[in-house]
Amino acid sequence: MKVRALVNSLLGAAVCIGALSGGLQRLAARPQEPEPRFKLSPSDIEIYKGAQTLIDWSPREIHHSPFLRKLRPAQSQDQLSKVLERVGQTVALLLHDFPRIACDEAISETHPGERLEFMWETPIAESSEAKVSRKFRYIIVPWPSGDIPSFDEYRTEPDGNPLNASSLRGFVMTSTKYASTFLYFSQADQHDSRFRLFGSQTIRERECQVVGFAQEPEKARRIDRFHALSATFGLLFQGLAWIDPESFQILRIITWLLVPRKDIGINSQTTTVDFYPVQPSGSERVLWLPRDVTVLLVFRGTQVRNIHHYSNFKLFRVESTIKPGG
Repeated sequence: MKVRALVNSLLGAAVCIGALSGGLQRLAARPQEPEPRFKLSPSDIEIYKGAQTLIDWSPREIHHSPFLRKLRPAQSQDQLSKVLERVGQTVALLLHDFPRIACDEAISETHPGERLEFMWETPIAESSEAKVSRKFRYIIVPWPSGDIPSFDEYRTEPDGNPLNASSLRGFVMTSTKYASTFLYFSQADQHDSRFRLFGSQTIRERECQVVGFAQEPEKARRIDRFHALSATFGLLFQGLAWIDPESFQILRIITWLLVPRKDIGINSQTTTVDFYPVQPSGSERVLWLPRDVTVLLVFRGTQVRNIHHYSNFKLFRVESTIKPGG
């Protein structure tokens, strides 16, 4: 799961989390090629090497996790390799000939109606609004080649026109890169993380296998970016996935930071992505895509919550019009 946070878009100052990459122009532009691979700095690796992750949680920590209530704990890790193999195969099938997708996106943000302190600057955003809601067009473009598969995800105005400075007026944060979240379980990505089978738990009337993951700082290639003004930092994540034991589709993924990055102002960032089977208009395939996403960011003590809802999925085609005499 990946997040792009855009702070005070009107002033052009971008803060990006999780695929928190790029600013307003990056979100508005149609991608021509996948983003270049980002590498952690030696200082970032040192920060992450000392992480205490969910892979090493004690029974007490599992019991007190708000995400694992009513969990039926696994008695051993004997089934973990089989689950990872099958879910990796399912991801590979989903990626095969994955089409370009467009859908409607509704975003609702709540945040304190007060002056906000961000990064190393004096306060740059002030709003009396506690809630902002907007609708966009959301585009998902697959990039299956390379050492790990990826998606480029961006938004436009509902009519397909690029975003402009007024498009995100009132938002403290906008976020994207959610179709990419299940790729932590791709066959290529599994080499870059540690995994643990926690047991089974019922969500949406399905009893699912619950598998935890934590990226390894010296192996990870899927690195999210945090942009603030002229500085860029790499973010790594851990999280939980709820996997259907029959289809091995991922119904839900919750991710959070491998370690808090208080050195750059990020106290915490938690994302919940719910996947549902969707048959996009114009396609014969059923795809598992995000329908509901919640992002909770605490940045320098300020809490911002974004809720995303996706609907009206269809095949994405670039439309053009030839005018007489043009």
